[in-house]
Amino acid sequence: MDTEDKQGWCSYGEDTEKSFAGTRLLDLGLGGFVNPQKKNDKYTHDLFVQFPCDLKTVRTPLFKAKEMFNIDPQYAVTFNEKDGKRYSELYPNIIVIFDILWDDCSKVINDVEYRVKPMHITVSGFLKDIKQAIIASGSAKIDYAKRVNDTQGNAKTSWVFDARHLQKIS
Repeated sequence: MDTEDKQGWCSYGEDTEKSFAGTRLLDLGLGGFVNPQKKNDKYTHDLFVQFPCDLKTVRTPLFKAKEMFNIDPQYAVTFNEKDGKRYSELYPNIIVIFDILWDDCSKVINDVEYRVKPMHITVSGFLKDIKQAIIASGSAKIDYAKRVNDTQGNAKTSWVFDARHLQKIS
C-alpha cells in the first residue's frame, strides 16, 4: 500500500482493530472492543480495553515514613509483598489502584505529633510500574511486628513507596 494513501491506511486500521479486539486481546486474557465512536469519528482512539484491577483503599497515613524510609508521609503508601507475588503469578496484566484519602491527619507517637494535610488522590499502575515506584522510593520494606505469628493469611511484609511515582487518575 502507498505510504501516502491516508484513506487506505484508515481502512486497514479498521480491519486490524476489529481483528485485534476479537482475537489478540482474548489471547492476552483481556476483554475489550472497538470504540463505537469510530463510526462517527475515524480519528478517535481505537479501543476500550478491560484490564483486571485491584483496589487498595488507603485511609491511614504512614506518619513516620520520613524518619523511617525518607519518604514524605503525605504520599507514603504500602503494597503487600505477598500481593505482588500472587498478582504476578495469577494476573500479569493487573492494574492496582490506590485510593488515598487522608481525613484523620494527625497522630501523636511517643509524645511527638505527626501531621499530613487532608488529601484525596487516586493513583494506579501495572505491577512493573509499582516495582519502579518502589525502586525510585528506595526499595523500603516494613515488617509488621504484630503479624509475625499470623495464621490468618495477613501479609507480614509490605513495600513502602511514594504514590507520586504512579500515574495519577484525574
